[in-house]
Amino acid sequence: MLLITISIQHIRHATLVITINGKKILIDPMLSDVGELPPVPFTRTFRRNPLTPLPVPLPFFEDMDAILLTHRHFDHMDKKAISVLNKRTPVFCQPEDQAFLRAAGFLNVQAIQNSFEWCGIQLKRIKGQHAQGIFTKLLGPVSGFILSTAADGSIYLVSDCVYAPAIEETFRENQPDIAILHTARAQLLFGTIITMTAEDILRIREVSPATRIVAVHMDAISHCTLKRQQLRTFLKERSLENAAIIPEDGEVIAF
Repeated sequence: MLLITISIQHIRHATLVITINGKKILIDPMLSDVGELPPVPFTRTFRRNPLTPLPVPLPFFEDMDAILLTHRHFDHMDKKAISVLNKRTPVFCQPEDQAFLRAAGFLNVQAIQNSFEWCGIQLKRIKGQHAQGIFTKLLGPVSGFILSTAADGSIYLVSDCVYAPAIEETFRENQPDIAILHTARAQLLFGTIITMTAEDILRIREVSPATRIVAVHMDAISHCTLKRQQLRTFLKERSLENAAIIPEDGEVIAF
Protein backbone atom coordinates (compact mmCIF):
# COMPACT_ATOMS: atom_id res chain seq x y z
CA MET A 1 0.00 0.00 0.00
CA LEU A 2 1.35 3.42 -0.99
CA LEU A 3 2.14 5.71 1.94
CA ILE A 4 1.32 9.27 0.89
CA THR A 5 3.80 11.76 2.33
CA ILE A 6 2.53 15.00 0.84
CA SER A 7 1.63 18.05 2.90
CA ILE A 8 -0.40 21.09 1.91
CA GLN A 9 -0.51 24.47 3.57
CA HIS A 10 -3.55 26.35 2.37
CA ILE A 11 -2.58 30.02 2.40
CA ARG A 12 -5.64 31.75 0.94
CA HIS A 13 -7.89 31.42 -2.12
CA ALA A 14 -5.80 29.41 -4.66
CA THR A 15 -2.47 30.06 -2.96
CA LEU A 16 -0.97 26.92 -1.43
CA VAL A 17 2.39 25.52 -0.45
CA ILE A 18 2.72 21.85 -1.40
CA THR A 19 5.58 19.85 0.04
CA ILE A 20 6.39 16.79 -2.04
CA ASN A 21 9.66 14.84 -2.21
CA GLY A 22 11.04 17.31 0.34
CA LYS A 23 10.47 20.32 -1.94
CA LYS A 24 8.23 23.29 -1.17
CA ILE A 25 6.25 24.43 -4.22
CA LEU A 26 4.30 27.68 -4.00
CA ILE A 27 1.08 27.51 -6.02
CA ASP A 28 -0.65 30.54 -7.59
CA PRO A 29 0.71 33.27 -5.31
CA MET A 30 -1.71 36.12 -4.59
CA LEU A 31 0.01 38.07 -1.82
CA SER A 32 -1.83 41.41 -1.69
CA ASP A 33 -3.32 42.74 1.52
CA VAL A 34 -7.06 43.31 1.96
CA GLY A 35 -8.50 45.67 -0.66
CA GLU A 36 -5.27 46.17 -2.63
CA LEU A 37 -6.71 44.53 -5.76
CA PRO A 38 -9.62 45.79 -7.90
CA PRO A 39 -13.07 44.24 -8.23
CA VAL A 40 -13.29 41.25 -10.55
CA PRO A 41 -14.44 42.48 -14.00
CA PHE A 42 -17.64 41.20 -15.63
CA THR A 43 -19.28 40.52 -12.25
CA ARG A 44 -22.08 42.09 -10.25
CA THR A 45 -19.82 43.00 -7.33
CA PHE A 46 -17.76 46.16 -6.97
CA ARG A 47 -15.93 45.09 -3.81
CA ARG A 48 -12.17 45.39 -3.87
CA ASN A 49 -10.09 42.28 -3.26
CA PRO A 50 -8.89 40.27 -1.48
CA LEU A 51 -11.50 40.16 1.28
CA THR A 52 -9.28 38.38 3.80
CA PRO A 53 -5.69 38.99 4.94
CA LEU A 54 -2.71 36.75 4.42
CA PRO A 55 -2.40 34.36 7.37
CA VAL A 56 1.41 34.41 7.16
CA PRO A 57 3.93 37.29 6.85
CA LEU A 58 5.51 38.02 3.49
CA PRO A 59 8.97 36.70 4.54
CA PHE A 60 7.34 33.24 4.75
CA PHE A 61 7.48 33.09 0.94
CA GLU A 62 11.24 33.59 0.76
CA ASP A 63 11.89 29.91 1.49
CA MET A 64 10.32 28.28 -1.58
CA ASP A 65 12.00 25.74 -3.83
CA ALA A 66 9.72 26.43 -6.83
CA ILE A 67 6.62 28.29 -7.95
CA LEU A 68 3.80 26.85 -10.06
CA LEU A 69 1.35 29.10 -11.91
CA THR A 70 -1.82 27.54 -13.31
CA HIS A 71 -2.85 30.72 -15.19
CA ARG A 72 -2.17 34.41 -15.04
CA HIS A 73 -5.38 35.96 -13.63
CA PHE A 74 -4.65 38.54 -10.94
CA ASP A 75 -6.11 36.36 -8.18
CA HIS A 76 -3.51 33.68 -9.01
CA MET A 77 -0.45 35.89 -9.41
CA ASP A 78 -0.65 39.54 -8.45
CA LYS A 79 1.74 42.47 -8.59
CA LYS A 80 2.69 41.99 -4.94
CA ALA A 81 3.82 38.43 -5.65
CA ILE A 82 5.83 39.58 -8.66
CA SER A 83 7.52 42.27 -6.55
CA VAL A 84 8.45 40.15 -3.52
CA LEU A 85 9.19 36.65 -4.80
CA ASN A 86 12.77 35.62 -5.54
CA LYS A 87 13.24 35.93 -9.29
CA ARG A 88 15.78 33.10 -9.32
CA THR A 89 13.25 30.58 -8.02
CA PRO A 90 12.23 28.06 -10.71
CA VAL A 91 8.73 28.77 -12.05
CA PHE A 92 6.58 26.18 -13.83
CA CYS A 93 3.68 27.27 -16.02
CA GLN A 94 1.58 26.57 -19.08
CA PRO A 95 3.20 27.60 -22.40
CA GLU A 96 0.89 30.61 -22.81
CA ASP A 97 2.27 32.24 -19.63
CA GLN A 98 5.99 31.83 -20.23
CA ALA A 99 6.51 35.23 -21.89
CA PHE A 100 4.50 36.99 -19.16
CA LEU A 101 6.63 35.48 -16.39
CA ARG A 102 9.90 36.26 -18.15
CA ALA A 103 8.77 39.85 -18.70
CA ALA A 104 7.97 40.00 -14.97
CA GLY A 105 11.64 39.28 -14.28
CA PHE A 106 11.66 35.58 -13.41
CA LEU A 107 14.92 34.08 -14.63
CA ASN A 108 14.16 30.36 -14.57
CA VAL A 109 10.79 29.80 -16.26
CA GLN A 110 9.89 26.32 -17.47
CA ALA A 111 6.79 26.06 -19.66
CA ILE A 112 5.30 22.57 -19.50
CA GLN A 113 3.70 21.36 -22.70
CA ASN A 114 2.91 17.82 -21.56
CA SER A 115 5.15 16.73 -18.70
CA PHE A 116 8.41 17.66 -17.01
CA GLU A 117 10.56 16.09 -14.29
CA TRP A 118 12.17 18.27 -11.63
CA CYS A 119 14.03 17.06 -8.54
CA GLY A 120 12.44 13.63 -8.81
CA ILE A 121 8.91 15.09 -9.14
CA GLN A 122 6.87 14.44 -12.27
CA LEU A 123 4.74 17.43 -13.32
CA LYS A 124 2.04 16.56 -15.83
CA ARG A 125 -0.01 19.38 -17.36
CA ILE A 126 -3.74 18.93 -17.87
CA LYS A 127 -5.36 21.41 -20.25
CA GLY A 128 -8.36 22.97 -18.53
CA GLN A 129 -11.50 24.92 -19.33
CA HIS A 130 -12.34 28.00 -17.24
CA ALA A 131 -15.94 28.41 -18.44
CA GLN A 132 -18.59 27.27 -20.86
CA GLY A 133 -19.84 29.22 -23.87
CA ILE A 134 -18.83 32.77 -24.76
CA PHE A 135 -16.71 33.30 -21.65
CA THR A 136 -14.31 30.47 -22.54
CA LYS A 137 -12.14 32.61 -24.83
CA LEU A 138 -12.61 35.74 -22.71
CA LEU A 139 -11.07 34.08 -19.64
CA GLY A 140 -8.14 32.64 -21.56
CA PRO A 141 -6.20 29.41 -21.08
CA VAL A 142 -5.90 27.58 -17.77
CA SER A 143 -4.07 24.39 -16.86
CA GLY A 144 -4.22 21.86 -14.09
CA PHE A 145 -1.17 19.90 -13.01
CA ILE A 146 -0.61 16.45 -11.53
CA LEU A 147 2.47 16.31 -9.30
CA SER A 148 3.70 12.84 -8.40
CA THR A 149 6.55 10.65 -7.21
CA ALA A 150 6.68 6.89 -6.78
CA ALA A 151 7.22 7.31 -3.04
CA ASP A 152 4.87 10.21 -2.27
CA GLY A 153 1.86 9.50 -4.47
CA SER A 154 0.05 12.01 -6.66
CA ILE A 155 -1.75 15.31 -6.21
CA TYR A 156 -3.94 16.88 -8.89
CA LEU A 157 -4.20 20.68 -8.88
CA VAL A 158 -7.39 21.12 -10.90
CA SER A 159 -7.28 24.96 -10.75
CA ASP A 160 -10.03 27.22 -12.12
CA CYS A 161 -11.71 24.60 -14.27
CA VAL A 162 -15.37 23.84 -14.67
CA TYR A 163 -16.39 20.19 -14.59
CA ALA A 164 -16.10 18.94 -18.16
CA PRO A 165 -15.65 15.58 -19.92
CA ALA A 166 -11.88 16.07 -20.10
CA ILE A 167 -11.66 16.62 -16.34
CA GLU A 168 -13.78 13.55 -15.69
CA GLU A 169 -11.56 11.48 -17.96
CA THR A 170 -8.45 12.75 -16.18
CA PHE A 171 -9.82 11.50 -12.87
CA ARG A 172 -10.85 8.16 -14.37
CA GLU A 173 -7.45 7.56 -15.96
CA ASN A 174 -5.18 8.85 -13.20
CA GLN A 175 -7.10 8.18 -9.96
CA PRO A 176 -4.99 10.76 -8.09
CA ASP A 177 -4.37 10.22 -4.39
CA ILE A 178 -5.24 13.87 -3.63
CA ALA A 179 -7.12 16.51 -5.62
CA ILE A 180 -7.28 20.24 -4.93
CA LEU A 181 -10.63 21.54 -6.15
CA HIS A 182 -11.63 25.18 -6.58
CA THR A 183 -15.22 24.80 -5.39
CA ALA A 184 -16.08 28.47 -5.01
CA ARG A 185 -18.91 28.59 -7.56
CA ALA A 186 -17.29 31.77 -8.87
CA GLN A 187 -19.81 33.64 -10.97
CA LEU A 188 -19.70 36.23 -13.74
CA LEU A 189 -22.51 38.19 -15.36
CA PHE A 190 -25.53 36.30 -16.68
CA GLY A 191 -25.01 33.65 -14.01
CA THR A 192 -21.99 32.10 -15.74
CA ILE A 193 -20.15 29.73 -13.37
CA ILE A 194 -16.39 29.66 -13.91
CA THR A 195 -15.13 27.22 -11.26
CA MET A 196 -16.30 23.98 -9.74
CA THR A 197 -19.20 23.81 -7.30
CA ALA A 198 -20.28 21.71 -4.34
CA GLU A 199 -22.06 19.29 -6.67
CA ASP A 200 -18.81 18.61 -8.51
CA ILE A 201 -17.36 17.04 -5.37
CA LEU A 202 -20.07 14.39 -5.63
CA ARG A 203 -19.34 13.81 -9.33
CA ILE A 204 -15.63 13.32 -8.68
CA ARG A 205 -16.32 10.92 -5.82
CA GLU A 206 -18.22 8.76 -8.29
CA VAL A 207 -15.42 8.52 -10.85
CA SER A 208 -12.44 8.49 -8.46
CA PRO A 209 -13.70 7.26 -5.08
CA ALA A 210 -10.28 6.82 -3.44
CA THR A 211 -9.16 10.41 -4.15
CA ARG A 212 -8.85 12.63 -1.07
CA ILE A 213 -10.49 15.94 -2.00
CA VAL A 214 -9.33 19.29 -0.62
CA ALA A 215 -11.76 22.15 -1.36
CA VAL A 216 -10.31 25.68 -1.57
CA HIS A 217 -10.73 29.03 -3.40
CA MET A 218 -13.48 30.26 -1.06
CA ASP A 219 -14.15 33.40 1.02
CA ALA A 220 -11.28 35.57 -0.29
CA ILE A 221 -12.46 36.99 -3.65
CA SER A 222 -15.73 38.81 -4.22
CA HIS A 223 -17.16 36.79 -7.11
CA CYS A 224 -16.84 33.47 -5.25
CA THR A 225 -20.42 32.78 -4.20
CA LEU A 226 -19.96 29.54 -2.22
CA LYS A 227 -18.55 29.97 1.28
CA ARG A 228 -16.74 27.38 3.37
CA GLN A 229 -19.59 27.11 5.84
CA GLN A 230 -22.12 26.66 3.06
CA LEU A 231 -20.04 23.81 1.63
CA ARG A 232 -19.78 22.16 5.05
CA THR A 233 -23.56 22.40 5.40
CA PHE A 234 -24.10 21.00 1.90
CA LEU A 235 -21.97 17.95 2.71
CA LYS A 236 -23.45 17.48 6.19
CA GLU A 237 -27.00 17.46 4.84
CA ARG A 238 -25.98 14.52 2.64
CA SER A 239 -24.09 12.73 5.45
CA LEU A 240 -20.87 13.33 3.53
CA GLU A 241 -18.90 15.36 6.06
CA ASN A 242 -15.75 13.40 5.19
CA ALA A 243 -16.12 13.80 1.43
CA ALA A 244 -13.80 16.80 1.38
CA ILE A 245 -11.28 18.55 3.58
CA ILE A 246 -12.12 22.27 3.76
CA PRO A 247 -9.06 24.01 5.23
CA GLU A 248 -9.00 27.42 6.85
CA ASP A 249 -6.49 30.04 5.71
CA GLY A 250 -3.03 29.07 6.94
CA GLU A 251 -4.01 25.50 7.87
CA VAL A 252 -1.55 22.67 7.23
CA ILE A 253 -2.82 19.27 6.08
CA ALA A 254 -0.47 16.29 6.25
CA PHE A 255 -1.22 13.11 4.32
